[in-house]
Amino acid sequence: MRPIFRFIFLISLFIAELYAQSAENDNEALKAKIELGRRLFYDADLSINGTMSCATCHEQKNGFTDGNKVHPGALNDPGKRNVPGLANVGMYKNLTWAHDHLSGLAEQSLMPIRGTDPVEMGMHGYENEIPKRLSQNECYKKLFSTAFSKEKGLINLDTVSRALESFEKTLISDNALYDQKMKSRQPLPTQEAEDGKKLFFGAAKCNSCHSAPLFSDDDFHQVQPQNQVSAMQFKDNGLSDVSGKPKDKNFFRTPSLRNAAITSPYWHDGSAQTLSEAIRKHDLKINQSLSDEDIHKIVAFIDTLTDVSFVNNPQYAKPSKECSY
Repeated sequence: MRPIFRFIFLISLFIAELYAQSAENDNEALKAKIELGRRLFYDADLSINGTMSCATCHEQKNGFTDGNKVHPGALNDPGKRNVPGLANVGMYKNLTWAHDHLSGLAEQSLMPIRGTDPVEMGMHGYENEIPKRLSQNECYKKLFSTAFSKEKGLINLDTVSRALESFEKTLISDNALYDQKMKSRQPLPTQEAEDGKKLFFGAAKCNSCHSAPLFSDDDFHQVQPQNQVSAMQFKDNGLSDVSGKPKDKNFFRTPSLRNAAITSPYWHDGSAQTLSEAIRKHDLKINQSLSDEDIHKIVAFIDTLTDVSFVNNPQYAKPSKECSY
């Protein structure tokens, strides 16, 4: 081999090795970032008095909701809206009940941590406490160093929120009974569920907003005002509270129906205790022709959207004390 060609060959090998090393480092960093986000998700040190973590409201066994109408904050401030589930949250553009211009999950994760309407984790004005607390944990220092090597392991709200985002993007729910049967092109296990599916995608027009595969159109729709009890605590005008536009009053994002059977109560204010009640609260112009039997069948279909593997996946559960990823 001529010297010049040998030189080019060696340079090519060197560049290929650099790319391979970079890819390996990126993969290592991503794994560390996801594990770091999981630990932070379950860490109550992100709240003012160490009593509330993200997982306090987003419990895996409940489809990452908590079973309450609303949840009070760390300092017992009243909650404002029902806790939404987190299934496939990384696939959404709109990330809360009524906010249409968040840049992503990283920005959204800071809302409960330092938000004031309502006060949830109560860290507004105390943001500098978070890196102080986390820096005392050797596992965190190790994970931040690997996950954010370009930032030299910096621990601050930016890296905390980005780690939370990385973990939340792994919360994929796509293995419900419905998914399994669709993949194998088989009918649902009961005639009720099969009839409910036909109604859902047909005459009842449920899919006009709860469109597959997310079973949400990721858009905002005007719904009836929240119940009077909630209104006494918070004046909640929905999207208009963010946009400032009167036309957006009482507009809320369509919630996903994935795992809905285990995420009661329903609606933005938690005012519907059962799926049947939630269906009946919809616009009567659409649902006036639905009988009790029809609603029962639609509920049977929604039951097939429960992903048992999602709520039992150990990768989403509270991590062990061992610092590994």
